Amino acid sequence: MSLIGVEAVVRERLGMDPASLGLSALHQAVQVRMKARGAASQAEYAGLLALDPAEAGALGVELAVPESWFFRGGRQLFDRVAEFVAARAAARPPGQGARVLSAPCSTGEEPYSVAIACHEGFVPPDAYSIDAVDVSARHLERATAARYPNFSFRETGPDIRPANFRAVGEQWELLPHLRRQVRFRHANLTDPGFLGDEPQYDVIFCRNVFIYLTPEGRRKAMASLDRLLAPDGMLCLTPGEADRLPHGQFTASGDSGLYRRAAPTPAVAVAVSPPEFRAPRPRPEPVPLPPVAEPPAVVTGPVVTVQPKPASLEAARSLADAGRLDDARLACERMLKDAPASAALHALLGTIELAQGRADAAAEAFRRALYLDPDCVEALEQMIVITDRKGNAAQAAALRRRLARLSREDAP
Repeated sequence: MSLIGVEAVVRERLGMDPASLGLSALHQAVQVRMKARGAASQAEYAGLLALDPAEAGALGVELAVPESWFFRGGRQLFDRVAEFVAARAAARPPGQGARVLSAPCSTGEEPYSVAIACHEGFVPPDAYSIDAVDVSARHLERATAARYPNFSFRETGPDIRPANFRAVGEQWELLPHLRRQVRFRHANLTDPGFLGDEPQYDVIFCRNVFIYLTPEGRRKAMASLDRLLAPDGMLCLTPGEADRLPHGQFTASGDSGLYRRAAPTPAVAVAVSPPEFRAPRPRPEPVPLPPVAEPPAVVTGPVVTVQPKPASLEAARSLADAGRLDDARLACERMLKDAPASAALHALLGTIELAQGRADAAAEAFRRALYLDPDCVEALEQMIVITDRKGNAAQAAALRRRLARLSREDAP
């Protein structure tokens, strides 16, 4: 008996095009499910499939393509996403971090790559979250275990394993602080109720899935993505899938496979400047008030300072240059109480801490500076020194790439 009835179920319920999977994929998947259900013939299995809604999902698990690896598509894509996530988080109140979705996530390499890129880009853990979904419970089990063979690290570039994984036998297990950034869920992208309980996402990865869907399956998936993507968010596809996007609805942002809505709503005014996704620079410093004849005896009202006056910052820097490091550090700490969002002050404090031999405190100060201003050259340069000293070649390389990019942009 032919598989026509089974093909119809796969198309209608799962939204998948069996022909896109190869000639033998459907036959092999049916054989696996026939054995699992004890069906003696394809006709008997077709009857089970028609009567049992859960069986369609089980068959879909067998048809799902688990092909994935870390940083698939190149580091540039994930570094740009990390910068975009940092910019979003910096523009929002505390507790309202950026949201990323990976659908489908397969065995977890993609969402974990986002977490690694954000970590190496010094995005604070509480500044973003990642949801990852897949139709295959088996894939999700492997993703949750977060253990991978050497073949999962076949993307060219620096080896990410020493800094982010620990060896377990012949496999590599992702470190806990990175695993905590990703939440896995079981769901089907073509289900009209897909993640109906979730707020919108700033970035959605949906790569290598449209090519396996029927036109109706793509329509359902695109409806879910359109509902879940923030008005000024970014959708990530492979370039080969771009022609399957609704005509005129999205436009490419750079050449990394990132797309944004062609007609953004006013909400796009979030502090991001596509295509480079760089965080906004600190606001201009206030113009100093004219000098008074005599200093005031007492300040009776609250003084609100968004950024320290140039003279104050320069005074602290002068103290440091003169070797008065304790005085310079205290000056920075006092000014940061009034101007906690000053990247320049955090960077100067980090430089002072580093000069006094407190590498961990210095690194924390530089991370805060880069969180506030990813283009802070002083913090970038000093963090390269720290990561080199700690032997973290991957982080040092990522920081050098960012610094080199800034140098190219500033060149005449």
